[in-house]
Amino acid sequence: MKRSKEKITLSILLAAVLVVGIVGYMIYVQHQFYTESTKNLLETYEQVDKTFTMFAQRNWNVLSEWGSNLQDDADGEAVRASLCLFNQQKPTWKYSGLYLFNEDCTYLDAEGGYGSAKHIWGAFSEMYATGHPCVGSYTMKNGERRVVFTVPIEPVEVDGETYTCIAVSYDNETLEEMIGGHAYNGQSDCYIIYPSGDIMLSEEPKSEIEPRMENLFDFLEQNAQINTNALAKMREDVQNSGRGSVAYRYGGKSYYLVYQPVGFQSLSIVGIVDRSVVDAGMRKIQTATILLLIALMAGIVFTLVRFVRINARQEVEEKEHALRAEASERKKMEGLANSDGLTGLLNERCFNKTLKEKEQQGEPFVLFYLDLDRFKPVNDTYGHDVGDQLLKAVAGRLRSCVRNTDYAFRIGGDEFALIVNGEVDAERCAQRMETIKSIIRQTYVLEGQTIDISTSCGVVCYPADSADVRELRILADQRMYEDKQKTGSSRSIKQKI
Repeated sequence: MKRSKEKITLSILLAAVLVVGIVGYMIYVQHQFYTESTKNLLETYEQVDKTFTMFAQRNWNVLSEWGSNLQDDADGEAVRASLCLFNQQKPTWKYSGLYLFNEDCTYLDAEGGYGSAKHIWGAFSEMYATGHPCVGSYTMKNGERRVVFTVPIEPVEVDGETYTCIAVSYDNETLEEMIGGHAYNGQSDCYIIYPSGDIMLSEEPKSEIEPRMENLFDFLEQNAQINTNALAKMREDVQNSGRGSVAYRYGGKSYYLVYQPVGFQSLSIVGIVDRSVVDAGMRKIQTATILLLIALMAGIVFTLVRFVRINARQEVEEKEHALRAEASERKKMEGLANSDGLTGLLNERCFNKTLKEKEQQGEPFVLFYLDLDRFKPVNDTYGHDVGDQLLKAVAGRLRSCVRNTDYAFRIGGDEFALIVNGEVDAERCAQRMETIKSIIRQTYVLEGQTIDISTSCGVVCYPADSADVRELRILADQRMYEDKQKTGSSRSIKQKI
């Protein structure tokens, strides 16, 4: 009897310890969620930053070349003719306008328009102050934001007016489509801001924030539930080209916000993602773990109370069985952490981990970086259920394209990746890429609907193309984008200043 009471007392104490452990575990996991999620967010938006930087540099290079060519024109009519010739690139570049500008806020555009535009001086002021190519933004009279890339040039005279700058402007929406903004399945916001917090560029595919917001700091201070000290630190970090993260609540939802310097003009890139989107996979693991601990606690208590007279050997065997079950469940949960919940392919987290492991081990491989073409119209026409079925079908075909020793990933939205182990020459890479694209292009029949979809693909080899996997991924994305440009349709934007 005394032994039974001792075991009951021990069971109660053990239960109390487990309850405290579960509470401590939940607090620890919340901290780990924040640390791991913001780290991954910073890595994600670092890629967006690099894409924007390359896009800016490409604009400046072309504008510098055009500006140099204008110096060869003998008179104003020749300058106008050159601008018209340059403007033939408009369908390819998708810019809104090409024009000359000066410090008097007078402009001459490639379509023959001219006049004064003092309301956009802020987009040019830094270029004139520094004498270097710059990127800026301004708000049109209709409230739309435009981003402008500017390059100083030697003076050019047309009809008695001297111009000292050549520039191209882009609609915010067009630029968003060109440099990307679909991280985390489109459930994210991305901003490029000045040190003051003023918005230079916004990408808002699923934003809960006001689309006409002018200053991010002011908006957060006035509308969000955010720690005052954290916001003050963010202001200081952005002004000093620092990086970091902060959590806040807005509209009844929790968000992660990360920020880091762009690398020029003291600009910073800010990424905002709904916390539930980022933490969804990890929260499933947390819930499963807590349930497992609760079940284990109940099992131990029940066992000790009911079998107080069981001998020591039987108790040891039962505990060993419980430990084996826990180990099996843990292994299962580790598999879930690396899997995409919709398609069953490996997820982006596993993709990043695999790339790093490959880099550390120095093992050669080929990376195929894919993005579905015309996927959004499928969702819009047939609904997201059919869209999800299509993603599953594509995933199944991608599995058939690789061996058991290779890897297939869904890295977000309609973006996929394949890692094929071993060295492959350029010709075989190209053949393999066309085979994959051909398999994806085959007609799908989903819920009685016949759907045709294609894919754009960028392929790179490690270490032949780069020994740095981060650079390798950027190069693969760039080649995928170039492939999409070759086959995609372009549309012309004809709005003026």
